[in-house]
Amino acid sequence: MSEEIKEKVEEVSESSISKSKAKRQARAAEVKAAKVKKNFDAILGWVIGILLAVAVIGIIAAGMYQHFTTTVSDSNYSAGLTDEGFVKGADLSSVTDLGLVGMEIPFSEVEFSDETVESQINSDLQQHGFYSDDATATVKDGSAINLDYSGSIDGVQFDGGTAENQVLTIGSGQFIDNFEEQLIGSHPGDNVTVTVTFPDPYDNNPDLAGKEAVFECKVNSIWTLPELDDEYVKTNHSDIADNVADFKAYIKDQGYKSNLDTYISNYVTENASASKIPSSYRNHLKQLLKYSDEQSFEQYKTYMTYYGYSDAASMSFSDYTQKSNSEYEKDLKERAIKQASMDLTYESIFKSAGLTIDDEDYKMILEYYGGEEQALSTYGQSYVNQTAIKYAVIKYIRENAKVVEGATE
Repeated sequence: MSEEIKEKVEEVSESSISKSKAKRQARAAEVKAAKVKKNFDAILGWVIGILLAVAVIGIIAAGMYQHFTTTVSDSNYSAGLTDEGFVKGADLSSVTDLGLVGMEIPFSEVEFSDETVESQINSDLQQHGFYSDDATATVKDGSAINLDYSGSIDGVQFDGGTAENQVLTIGSGQFIDNFEEQLIGSHPGDNVTVTVTFPDPYDNNPDLAGKEAVFECKVNSIWTLPELDDEYVKTNHSDIADNVADFKAYIKDQGYKSNLDTYISNYVTENASASKIPSSYRNHLKQLLKYSDEQSFEQYKTYMTYYGYSDAASMSFSDYTQKSNSEYEKDLKERAIKQASMDLTYESIFKSAGLTIDDEDYKMILEYYGGEEQALSTYGQSYVNQTAIKYAVIKYIRENAKVVEGATE
């Protein structure tokens, strides 16, 4: 073989080898690329899996956080209290001294005026009022009467125009214009003819709009108040007085004391402070406050539903409070701290002053809560005792207060 031919053969051979090698190298590169992609996909899938897992864990954690930070209501009023009614684990040294014993109170803030006394007496008389058929009694503007009536148009009775034993207050505007005024001056047992014209339009019954009607009325009785005299006092209030003068004096004295108690209670509410509150007691108060809020919420829904608000049944608790869960929890905590500070303030004064619970005051508190059985079953002995402690302190502060003319700084 000539050298020239040999060189050609070698070139062809090398060319074939190069192409074959190139193919092998390309294939190897493809395989490598496929492996890299596979590994990348595996890594990417692993990363996405981790991110999804983290997200799920985050959602679960958020749910768990909300679950564990959402207060569960509790109606056990006596939880967190000793049998005597004191806060368990309380550090009374952390309670701010408000200077309540011997405090000055502006007379203008607690005065119980003679006008208020008369108003209360009138309310008392109203409670003992009655419908009288005394023929000498006269219907006046403002009188509440019991009457029968029968209405007709052109001599023909119409639907809804006849009724018996209806209660009507003269001047209330309850009946058609000029109906009530025509009864003024009449007496129980009188028959009175009342002529009126129905308004036009008259939505209650369009068929009657603009028509003249005649009502034959009979006045049955007039709401009458008993006379305030010594006999009335003896009959209805012999436990506190036996004559009018003493009755009025009692009302004035009790009203004055009540105003003092309210002033003192409000002062404690606004100013009480304690730097160390047992966390268990604070959490108990949060549960108790939420229970109270939930009870108010249910009563509100019942009330609104009764008066025709159909959306009330589907109202949520957050709709009622107008707060998000976190906002409500924050508010609940603040209220619990305030309540705890008040409780510790009363307890501190009770102990430092060496006070005891008066038997008569204790009985009064039981009556306030519906009697002993109701009080103890609903609130528990500890809570009733705590209430008695608070009243004993308020009474002590009231008895030692200095009531002064004008306002104090």
